[in-house]
Amino acid sequence: MRNLRAVHAFVEKHRRRRQSNKVLHGHPSPVHWLAKDLSMPDVLRARKLADREIRKRVNLYVGTPYCLPTEPDRCGFCLFPSEIYTNHHQLDEYLGYLKREGDLFRDHFEGAELASIYFGGGTSNLYKADQYSRLMDIVRGVFEIPPHIEVTLEGIPQTFSHDKLLGMKQSGMTRISMGVQQLDDELIKASGRKQRADQVFRTLESCESLGLPASVDLIFGWPNQTLEQLVHDLEAIAATGVAHITHYELNVAGRTDFSRNRRGELPSTEQNLEMYRVGKAVLEACGYTQVTPYDFERQDSGLASSYLYEELFRKPFQSDEEGPIGFDAWGWGYAGISFFFGTTQSPGWAFMNQVRIDEYFRCIREGRYPVMRGFHYTPADLRLHLLFQELQGMAVDRTAYRHLFSLDVVDEHRIVWTAFEELGWVSVASDKITVHGDGVFYLPLLQNALAYGRNEQMRRKPTPVSITVPASPSPALVAGPA
Repeated sequence: MRNLRAVHAFVEKHRRRRQSNKVLHGHPSPVHWLAKDLSMPDVLRARKLADREIRKRVNLYVGTPYCLPTEPDRCGFCLFPSEIYTNHHQLDEYLGYLKREGDLFRDHFEGAELASIYFGGGTSNLYKADQYSRLMDIVRGVFEIPPHIEVTLEGIPQTFSHDKLLGMKQSGMTRISMGVQQLDDELIKASGRKQRADQVFRTLESCESLGLPASVDLIFGWPNQTLEQLVHDLEAIAATGVAHITHYELNVAGRTDFSRNRRGELPSTEQNLEMYRVGKAVLEACGYTQVTPYDFERQDSGLASSYLYEELFRKPFQSDEEGPIGFDAWGWGYAGISFFFGTTQSPGWAFMNQVRIDEYFRCIREGRYPVMRGFHYTPADLRLHLLFQELQGMAVDRTAYRHLFSLDVVDEHRIVWTAFEELGWVSVASDKITVHGDGVFYLPLLQNALAYGRNEQMRRKPTPVSITVPASPSPALVAGPA
């Protein structure tokens, strides 16, 4: 945007619209992931070349396609791809295809070191108790699993049981993430889920007895939700002593039931902002510390976890005493999302797997990588993506950014930072930028402002697709510590 007036006008135009988080895809939106017929051998070879210049580790996501049927469909609000679960044969069949996909990638990941593993969905706790060891064995067929690695599995309350949780732990899984969404038995009915609050508490009790750290997801901005209900649910979950609570605004978009049929029952953005403020205050009063706009942790829990998968998603480039480390993300399975970051010459790719199960199966039967489409980063796009991700931690390290890109992040986006500083939503210091106050709630708006020029450019002229695979190693994206 050209000047401060334009930024302030942009904010005023969009601040009353619902805020949609960018945790998963970062920059750019998948609507710009237009590259089809990717040459995955070239993409994987480029990743291998980057690995020669900067140590690479893999943040692994393993997806499960299936969800229990609900009325309305997809719990009324979910925008993620999924397939309807009908019987256990589907899971057995899927695990066979998952293994075959791993076989396609195995040679390309030879010697790769895992940083963390996350089993998501769909609904990853639909499997029987004895199938979790098979799931882990499929991963072991491609990677050596280091000792003490964090291995997370997410699921929904009504399909957890003590026996399943025991099977998960015995297979090597070390953390449980439970998508509760609403604790109130009446409010949850809007999603069509057959879920009860007692199932949530029983699952947390089982996790504690088995020594499994757990986290809980709750949504605010639900149809007909009141502040009183919000406070009651947060206090009830906090009273269990669970170490991590994710509390985020309902994302309403697309052709979901909540978007098409329930908008009149939804709180306004101003009401959602008040829910955010109250929720933050309640959780902090219960001993939790805010670590992202949506995540709250308490350090005094006996079953705390490092939440490494989420942290590495926010900070895919780090350094230690041996130098820089890059954390790529591989989304293995149906609808998997992958980020392979590269070098200054070829900044890397984001790509997604097929989102229809029949297409996913067909690709693998034909011996093809099940990739649907992707996006080839330009240097500017990669800077924006990493900036988006770091902002999830509510601060940007100016020194680290300069080491990464030989650019000052304030100079690069000075007009936007100045406008948001005038709003009282960010503070700019010599060493870092901090997001605070209502700016944390409006983080998606800040991200949209930062990427406005590039997004407009892509809308007018989609980025041409090319793959640069240098014959010899090129300069690494990340410089060593200064």
